[in-house]
Amino acid sequence: MALGFICVAGAGTILGIMPTIQKQVMLNGLPMYSLMLYTSWTITIVCILAALIRKHSLKASKVQVIQGLLMGVFGLFLTPILLNSSYLYLPVGTTLMLNFLYPAIVCIIMGVGFKAGFSRLQIAAIVVSILGMAFLTGAGGDLSGKGIAMAIASAFTYGIYLVGNEKGPVNELPIEVKMFYISLPGAAAFSVIAPATGSFVVPDNITTWVMAIGGSGLFTVGGYFLMIYGIGKLGASTAAFVSMVEPIVSTVFGTLWFRDPVTVGIVAGSCLVVGSILLIAIDGYQKSKRGTQSKAGQTA
Repeated sequence: MALGFICVAGAGTILGIMPTIQKQVMLNGLPMYSLMLYTSWTITIVCILAALIRKHSLKASKVQVIQGLLMGVFGLFLTPILLNSSYLYLPVGTTLMLNFLYPAIVCIIMGVGFKAGFSRLQIAAIVVSILGMAFLTGAGGDLSGKGIAMAIASAFTYGIYLVGNEKGPVNELPIEVKMFYISLPGAAAFSVIAPATGSFVVPDNITTWVMAIGGSGLFTVGGYFLMIYGIGKLGASTAAFVSMVEPIVSTVFGTLWFRDPVTVGIVAGSCLVVGSILLIAIDGYQKSKRGTQSKAGQTA
């Protein structure tokens, strides 16, 4: 179990640091589409190598391929475009906290779209997250409306991606094979978009290469693999508590790195968003515990 905690906490930490690195790379002059091109291809190549090492075939059914590609459109194409665009208008911490409205969005999608219903804790989490969003978007009164809109939109696209991670046949594939198909839309699209928009740039120094490929690409795929492995050891409910380190790390690290101003509204909004994640994690833990007890009763 200790290894599971280390993996999930490690995933949350590197995924929390990654947004600051991505913003710094763009501020250093590497266009967003070039950054996303290098990131996407790094993920794709790592997945192919992992599949070869583990001797897993990349073959999948037509339905699995289609679902994986659709998940990639939402999770590794639209979401990073929205997030990285928002970083240019908002502090990293504010962007990530708005993005972390996605747990409440997932609850709404599951509750309405899949008729799963809503528990009291989920309803409370949705209300608290909306309050958090209100504080964050009104923090200081000088935040970019464009940046706020893109950050909130990223919560919806990532929420749709996460629902795909829970439902559907693609989840029957080995993790690196599944991730391979998810990474393809971004790799293909950015390979076209970057040159077409005149934003394809080859980094001219080793620091930018390391930050673009290591800090963005390897951090993304490494964080994903660590999180999945940790969930396997701890269970999704317990991992949800531990993974709350990610938005906290993002906010603290981004604020210290860029010396962004911290207002009462940002602090209050961030606390409310983290609180909503906590409520959803508690709800998941309680449901998991009831399911375990029910199985134990049936066995007895």
